[in-house]
Formats: sequence, structure tokens, C-alpha cells
Amino acid sequence: MPDHDDSPRTVTVHTCDHGPVTVWEPDWCTGSETEHQPGGYRVDITHASPDYEFTVSTGRGTPVVLRACFEQRPFTERPPGHVPFMNVEMDGDWHPHSSDDLRRLSESLTAHADRLRELADRLDGLTNAFNATKGNTPAAANPKKGLGG
Repeated sequence: MPDHDDSPRTVTVHTCDHGPVTVWEPDWCTGSETEHQPGGYRVDITHASPDYEFTVSTGRGTPVVLRACFEQRPFTERPPGHVPFMNVEMDGDWHPHSSDDLRRLSESLTAHADRLRELADRLDGLTNAFNATKGNTPAAANPKKGLGG
């Protein structure tokens, strides 16, 4: 199989449809039971790297915003084909990405970051206006107004 690095490793997976199948295993593959589960179909053999987690720090901890891993499916007939790709988890689902797809995702995330900075500036304005009235809303400052009176 020509679409691999120079890893000398192979793994033999026992499949229900093709018996024992020996495949080259990339250096980045974890080789875990979920990728090389015996008894499955040959088309389901998957190589996957450890997850790369993209987190943010919050006042309530450090949640994972995105999760990604290298993946390859040497016997699939479906896109993205036999070549390695990056699988990106967003909103609870995994989405295959080529290198160009990752660049587009990066551009989208940069645009989202710009929008978040704009919203932070707007929040500053709202907070400053709130603080200027010392936390009083117009209805609270004049109880007769805003309460039907």
C-alpha cells in the first residue's frame, strides 16, 4: 500500500468476511482495540491517532471545544478514501477533513474569534452603561415608571 510513511509495523486483524488481514500500521496509529477489533468486517479496519484536544479556560474549568485525530481506513469504499485524513469532532459528531478542509476550518474559527472580540467590545459598552447608572434600571430608578404607573 503506497499511501503510508516508512513505518515497518504491521498488524493482523481477524475479520468475519476475509479472515486474518495483515495491514501496514502507521507510526501515529494507537493500535487500540477499537481500531483493530477482531471479528469485524475488513472495511471497518481503521487506524487512528490519539486525540488532539482544543480547550478553553473558563471560570468553571477547561472544556474541550474541538477534538481531532488522524485517521485512515485502508479498505473503505467511501470518501475520503484510503488516504489519511483528520477527523474533527464538533457538536458531538465526527467530520472528516483534508488538509484544505482544515485550513478552511481554521479560517472560520479565526472569523468566529473576531466576532467574539466584537461581542466583548459590545459587552463592555453594556457593562459601562449599566455601571454608569449604578446598577439601576430606569424602572428601578423611578418605581412609578415601568410598572404601569
